[in-house]
Amino acid sequence: MSRENWRFEVEAMIDPQSLLRVLGYFAQRSVVPDALQMRVGDGRMTISLTVSELAEAHALIIAAKLEQIMLVECVRLKALDRAERQQVAA
Repeated sequence: MSRENWRFEVEAMIDPQSLLRVLGYFAQRSVVPDALQMRVGDGRMTISLTVSELAEAHALIIAAKLEQIMLVECVRLKALDRAERQQVAA
């Protein structure tokens, strides 16, 4: 099973529980994000996480579970190429 680097972009309702619930799915799988950013604007909360060395199947499962959170409006999952991965590491 190949492992890749991923960016999860989560659009959620502005609620104190949104960030905690999103992070909870990563914690359940013992996945520690490499980078995490949360912004509030335009009436929503945007949570960006990057994760390295995660199998595609696991990334897809996490994305699907995140979409089931009532506070989450949408989830975008993107495989990072080498340049993008180095940018996150910097």
